[in-house]
Amino acid sequence: MKNKDLAYAMTPLKILSWPIGTWPLQDYNAFSFARFGFTTFVLFLSLLVTNAEFVCTRGSDPDKDMYAVMLLVCNILALSKITYFRVHSAKLIFNFVSAVKDYNELDNEKKRAIMRQHARMSRLTFVGLMSSATVCSAFLTFLPVLKRNENSINMTFSELLKYPIPSEQVITSLELPEYLYLLIFTMEFMTLPLISAGNLGSDILFFGIVFHVCGQAEILKMEYNQVTDGSTEKFHALIKRHGYLLKLTEMLNDAVSSVLAIQLLSSCILICACDMQFLLIQQDGNIASVARTAITMIILMIQLFAYSYVGNYLKCQMAGVGYSLYSCTWYNFSTNVAKEIIFVILRAQKPAHLVAGKFTVVNLETFTSILKTSMSCLSVARVMMSR
Repeated sequence: MKNKDLAYAMTPLKILSWPIGTWPLQDYNAFSFARFGFTTFVLFLSLLVTNAEFVCTRGSDPDKDMYAVMLLVCNILALSKITYFRVHSAKLIFNFVSAVKDYNELDNEKKRAIMRQHARMSRLTFVGLMSSATVCSAFLTFLPVLKRNENSINMTFSELLKYPIPSEQVITSLELPEYLYLLIFTMEFMTLPLISAGNLGSDILFFGIVFHVCGQAEILKMEYNQVTDGSTEKFHALIKRHGYLLKLTEMLNDAVSSVLAIQLLSSCILICACDMQFLLIQQDGNIASVARTAITMIILMIQLFAYSYVGNYLKCQMAGVGYSLYSCTWYNFSTNVAKEIIFVILRAQKPAHLVAGKFTVVNLETFTSILKTSMSCLSVARVMMSR
C-alpha cells in the first residue's frame, strides 16, 4: 500500500523531470548528465535560431515578432529552470528523500488520506498545466495551416511550409536542400514539447513537493489537536517536527527563489506585450492571430496563477499550525509544556512565503496585482490607439 501511494504521488513528477535529467531521486551518473546535456543543447540551439530569426526579420511582421519574443522568453525560462534545478539540486534532493521517508513511515489511515489528497492536488496541477501546454503547442504548430489562402496554391513546398519555431531566414541563409525541410519541421515540432517539459515540467516538480510539505503540515495540525494528556516527550517530538517542516520550506524557497524572480518578470512582460499585440491584430481582423495571442495569455495566466495559489496555500497551511496548537487542550498541560506552546505559536506566526528573488512574495495578492497592472496597461494602450 505504501509503495502504491508513493508511486501515485511521484510518477507524474518523474514523467517530465527524468527525461531532462532533473529528477531528484535519480542516480546522478553519466546517463543522467547526458539527458541533461542533450536537453540544454536543444534548448540553447532553439534559443540561438529564434534570436537570429528575430534579428533578421524584426519589424517586418509584428505578429511574427511577438511569437518569436514569446518563444525566446519560454526558452530562457526552460533553460534557467533546468540548469538551476540540476546545479542546485541538493535542497530538492533533501526534500524528495524526506518525502519518500514520510511515505515509508505511514502508520494510520487518516495520515494516508491526507497525503493522498495532496498527491491528488499535485496530479490535478499536472493535468491542468500539461493539457493547456499541449493544446497551445499544437495550435501554434498548425496555425500556419489555418492561415492558408488561395494564393498558397501556386507556392512551392519551401514557401508553403511554416516552421513551428521562426527560422525561415536562418534556413534559407544556410542553403539547405529542400528534402531536409520536412525533417527540420519535425525536429522543431518535437522541440516545442521539450520547451514545455523544461518550463512547465520544472514547475510541476516544484509544485508536487510543495503540496507534499503542505500535507505534512496538515498531519502535524491533526496530531496537535489529538494531544490531550500533555505528554512532554510527545509534545517535544511534534515541536521538532514543526521545526523540520519549516526547514524544508526554507530550503524549497531557496531552491526556487531566483527562478521565481525570472518567472514573474517574464510573465509580466509577456502579458503586457500580449495586451498590445491583441489590440494591434484585432484591428486587422486576423482571427487566427487573435486566437494565438489569446491562448498565449491564457497559458501565462494559468502558470502565474499556479505559482500564486501554491504560494498562498503553503502560507495558510504553515500558519494554521499555530492556530491548531492554540485550539488543543493546552490548559490541561503542565506549566513547562504550556510555556513551550507560546514559543511554538510565535514561531508559527512567521509567514512561510514563496519569495521571488528575496523581495517579492508570491501569493494570490501578487497575482491580483499583476492582473490589475496588465489591465491598466491595456486600458492605456486602447486609449492611445484610439486617438
